[in-house]
Amino acid sequence: MLKNLLDPTASDALYFIEKHHKSKPDKTMLLLVGDCMVDYRGRARSLLDWGERMVMIKEDGTVLVHQPVMREPVNWQPSGTTIEYSVKDNQLIVRSRHTRPPEKMKIVFRNLKTVMVTSLHDQASLVIAGMETDVVNQIIIDPGIIEEGLRISKREKHVKSGLIDLYGFDKDHVPVVIEVKRSVASISSVQQLRMYVNDVKKDVKTADVRGILCAPRVPDMVKKLLLDYGLEWQEVERQVVLPDDWQKTLKDF
Repeated sequence: MLKNLLDPTASDALYFIEKHHKSKPDKTMLLLVGDCMVDYRGRARSLLDWGERMVMIKEDGTVLVHQPVMREPVNWQPSGTTIEYSVKDNQLIVRSRHTRPPEKMKIVFRNLKTVMVTSLHDQASLVIAGMETDVVNQIIIDPGIIEEGLRISKREKHVKSGLIDLYGFDKDHVPVVIEVKRSVASISSVQQLRMYVNDVKKDVKTADVRGILCAPRVPDMVKKLLLDYGLEWQEVERQVVLPDDWQKTLKDF
């Protein structure tokens, strides 16, 4: 469902809102575009002078005021907001009030370009891929991408200096500490791996513990430091795994 009103008067806009949105605010989203002023009072006080903006009122009561630039809203109120509409001096007034925390916002439109009401159906959950955990999962599924015979025994192993990404044993049963980075390996990554290896050496009471730093790229300077500490590295490219119904290659974008 989509209803739209172009260049309405304040009275026409109010009638339109009451007819198409106010009777079912939890099922429709309201979009107002026009010249407005915003007065906010709550944890702070702000006044946004006249300017052309887009005001979005979502089904859950969230109110967002967007300027022509920038990603974030310049003013907003969270879900659960109570909203009232009225007309005074040929201006549309939108009042929103939230109780916890106590705050209120008044938006006055002296000119409207458009008023739109629509209903959206969306029950999808956001799936994020390409993170450090994806590399960790790759190694768990196929330890052979690091080296043949490697066995992963624990994920996020607690040691004194922090959390080891992956802990396991090589084909000769030597303990292996694996630190995973999703971007270029750094000097601090080496120091982190070194501390983890030293912690494990104390725990298992043996000096024979390997440390491997895994990243898409390991610079020469980092490789040299790893060698100085008796540590290793493996350059592992991230494989972004998405759900089967929306697998895409870069050519699709």
